[in-house]
Amino acid sequence: MNFLAKTAMLISLIYYVVLIGIAWIGQILGLHNEIWDLYDFPVQPGSPPLWTLLVGLLVSAGALACLGMAYAAIWRILKGGRGQDFRDLARRLKRVGIGLIGFWLGYNLLSGAVQHLIVIGLEDIRDFDFGWDPLDLDIVFFILGIAMMAISQTLERAWLAEEENQQFL
Repeated sequence: MNFLAKTAMLISLIYYVVLIGIAWIGQILGLHNEIWDLYDFPVQPGSPPLWTLLVGLLVSAGALACLGMAYAAIWRILKGGRGQDFRDLARRLKRVGIGLIGFWLGYNLLSGAVQHLIVIGLEDIRDFDFGWDPLDLDIVFFILGIAMMAISQTLERAWLAEEENQQFL
């Protein structure tokens, strides 16, 4: 199971970094015009303003960094096995929680605000579908992030209790 989980995390992170990186960086460099496809918008003859592309790239990089942080923490949890110290496990679960919440936030900024930024300056946006829904399936990232942070606090208290018990023995 560890191998399967680690492989899935690695493949998905590489896939998203390449997919998102090619779309935003290519658009900034003027190599292609795929940013419209990324949002299912009608293809436009020109590119969005550079500053909006840089904002999109920055938000994408932040979201992917948060996902990478969560994956790295999960990787260490899986590597640690059953004999992990409560404190280390609590710290790693907290990082998983922060990473998942950060990814959810970044994804929603991309799906909400950034899609509106890239159409600034276009005269006719009637055919554009701004289908942002903050309660879509990706809300699971936020919910799991909150749950991981709550579990990490419980494990931190368990570590303190264990440390106190060790002093008595």
